Amino acid sequence: MAGEQAGSILERYRAVVEAAVRRALTARGETALHQMLGYHLGYAPGPQGTRPGSGGKRIRGALCLLSSEAVGGETADASPAAAALELLHGFTLLHDDIADQDEMRRGRPTVWKVWGVGQAITVGDAMFALANLAVGEITTSTATVANVLLTLNEATLRVCEGQHLDLAYEHRDDVTVEDYLQMIARKTAALFAAAAAIGAEVGGGSLAQIGALRRFGHELGMAFQVRDDVLGLWGKARELGKPVGSDLQQNKRSLPILRALSLDHSVSARLAAALAAGVKSEEQAAALAAEMETAGVRAFCEQMAQQHVARALAELDSVPLGEGPADDLRLLARDLIERCE
Repeated sequence: MAGEQAGSILERYRAVVEAAVRRALTARGETALHQMLGYHLGYAPGPQGTRPGSGGKRIRGALCLLSSEAVGGETADASPAAAALELLHGFTLLHDDIADQDEMRRGRPTVWKVWGVGQAITVGDAMFALANLAVGEITTSTATVANVLLTLNEATLRVCEGQHLDLAYEHRDDVTVEDYLQMIARKTAALFAAAAAIGAEVGGGSLAQIGALRRFGHELGMAFQVRDDVLGLWGKARELGKPVGSDLQQNKRSLPILRALSLDHSVSARLAAALAAGVKSEEQAAALAAEMETAGVRAFCEQMAQQHVARALAELDSVPLGEGPADDLRLLARDLIERCE
């Protein structure tokens, strides 16, 4: 299956990304702060024997390395950039957990839940600094380092804009699907786009190749977030590492919720009333999700994800790329759709 092949692709690059992240963490010595950094990234146990975690799939790091190879670059040259992207992603997740008051991530208590909000903010700030410092380890040229830093920090600003919108939407009842798409273009797709563009930059790609891969990453990120919203309502808690239906309980304006609210269907009124009163339990969230699926909401979201993946694949066909890495990028993109189904 394509999904199994895509999983093996991520596993192939995971060791390179993990090694680069660990180098970035320890390059300036280790302090007590590193236990919290390592815990969030899945390397270290927490206090009182909390086990190490998975650390995630390192998709953004792998996307960076594959994009570099696709334009003829070397994996080793792009590994500091891959580390920077994963550290930046870790920073955004850590602060998201605080803002959303999420107590679990990848099956373990979140950093703020273990050490408190103040320490978690500090860890996130340190992770952002480490991401920028990791870029300085790129050895191809000083111009490349400057361009990568610019792209990385522009993406960070876009992610912050997206997080601002995400939180603001929780207090509005007039949010549209178009509003949602503008939000995820910043909060999620911006970092995917940066990962692909940075990889192509470090690999010495042409302006046309960098642009196409940036657009590929953007479309892939859009599909990824839509798929994530689908799994958030209709996935399994063990796979998510947090309760299914938490978007309903937190009154998040995810795509399935916005689509359901916009329908001329009885589920729209029931969902609006439930959100206004507050969704109190996982059982109530599951019942609402089942009604939404019956009304065609899940199918609508999955079709949107497919459309973004199709646009992503078209970008890969628009410029000359190395055949093997380009095929691997296609497998990764298609795997997102398979995980929706």
